[in-house]
Amino acid sequence: MKDKTNEISMKKKIKNKAFSLMAKKGLKDISMREIAEACGVTKPVLYYYFKDKEDLCYSLIVEKSVVSNENLKKFAASGASFEEILVFIFSEYMQDISHKDVFPFVIHVSSYLLSNPDLGKRFEVVKEQNFAVISGILEKEYKKGTITKKGKEMALQLIFANLAHLILNSCEHAIKFSPSYPKDMARAILKAIDYREK
Repeated sequence: MKDKTNEISMKKKIKNKAFSLMAKKGLKDISMREIAEACGVTKPVLYYYFKDKEDLCYSLIVEKSVVSNENLKKFAASGASFEEILVFIFSEYMQDISHKDVFPFVIHVSSYLLSNPDLGKRFEVVKEQNFAVISGILEKEYKKGTITKKGKEMALQLIFANLAHLILNSCEHAIKFSPSYPKDMARAILKAIDYREK
């Protein structure tokens, strides 16, 4: 049991250090040797947990995505209204991007994936899972008759456009987002898709 706890602790330490280094230097310019040195471990120890830096980066992204998706599914299942769900989505993203390393990490990883199309396909799975969770929520609203088929498609596009807007404008606090941003965006989307509460 102690060994398992130590392994979990070591894996977490590696991920935290790798995240900071990848945000600072980028995935392309970071080496497993540098990550190992920053963690105070040998390269064989690092390779015990992750086969390469892409695997480590993928693990970071999947872990965050799984936690976010689970939190969203639980919140949606709690009986929250569609408006409350939209507010929750934008609030969670605003909280995530408040971490100083998130924007550089996203930009570095995106750039790396664009120059490595085969690897990019692997990361598409994460994007598809995020789409699936939000699409499922929208499908329920469509079945309830609160939104039309066109409204469902438009809502999906508007949600992800706003999330991209949040991430891109978090750089150096390019835009100061008001605390009311999640509610404002939720209401704007509901109006745009002609939401009819039932």
